[in-house]
Amino acid sequence: IVWHFPFYTYSAPALLKQWMDVVLEYGWAHGSTGNALKDKIAFVVLTAGGTRESYAANQHNQFTLCEFLRPFEQAANLCKMIYLPPFAVHGTHMLTDQQLAAYANAYRRLLRKLTTAEYDTASISRFEYLNDWLSNKG
Repeated sequence: IVWHFPFYTYSAPALLKQWMDVVLEYGWAHGSTGNALKDKIAFVVLTAGGTRESYAANQHNQFTLCEFLRPFEQAANLCKMIYLPPFAVHGTHMLTDQQLAAYANAYRRLLRKLTTAEYDTASISRFEYLNDWLSNKG
């Protein structure tokens, strides 16, 4: 599952929350009989106006991006999914066309890797962002 959204006011749009409430249903997605999503991969892909550096303690946003995304991580845990770090595009209002194209290519590479290649989710989880894993892996 890829939760893909613009990061507004430190959260996802309300429609995504509604989707989660409807789809991640007790007895289907979680609970003693809810195993439909067990061992599936889940991660967030988002765009944010703030820079990566601004998402840190003692910076403008006070918390890391991953701290803001804890509800998604916990939803994945509740549904027995494997939660991976986010793929984030920061400073969107300042990006050039060339930078946007580079992010698009990285995202395409990420989706290909996650659907066609073998990888170790535990090693991926050591990275703060999936962007970092891609850079490290090539």
